[in-house]
Amino acid sequence: MVAEQWDMVSFECGSVAVVTRQNRLLRVCFEISPDAAEAAVRRDCPDAERVSQGYPQTVLLQLAEFFQGTRDEFDLALWTDSLSAFALKTHDELMKVPLGSVVSYGELASRTGSPGAARAVGGVMSSNPFPLVVPCHRVVNANGRVGQYSGAHGTSTKTWLLDFESSLVSSNLSD
Repeated sequence: MVAEQWDMVSFECGSVAVVTRQNRLLRVCFEISPDAAEAAVRRDCPDAERVSQGYPQTVLLQLAEFFQGTRDEFDLALWTDSLSAFALKTHDELMKVPLGSVVSYGELASRTGSPGAARAVGGVMSSNPFPLVVPCHRVVNANGRVGQYSGAHGTSTKTWLLDFESSLVSSNLSD
């Protein structure tokens, strides 16, 4: 069995635990509290060992830089072995949506070459193992409404993330 490692940190919008395997990000558990984040790790990756060094810290450092406004994209290896071809394509297209921008489920489906697959895109977003890193919070309803979010605090966190990103883009434009 491959050894999984994890660690966590809390940010203004919630607690984030990251699980890695062989220097690739396996899972981001974005929860309300440190206890909930640890419980998610224990549920999803019960054999993971908590560590204070190695690849989990690389991931947490990049997340901290994101929340400090000094990083707008992530440079991380992802463990995508269990994702379907459609999920991989959807993640790839989503990663092209820039900081501070949004895309609708339908538009993202079209970008994957599967117009009419908005619901399938929604399924991929709700099961995204890498929230924040693969920015599923940037996907909104066709009418522009925020829609669902499975991360910490649900839609209020999605709204916070979108507002946060917009403020970063606005402050960079004014610099």
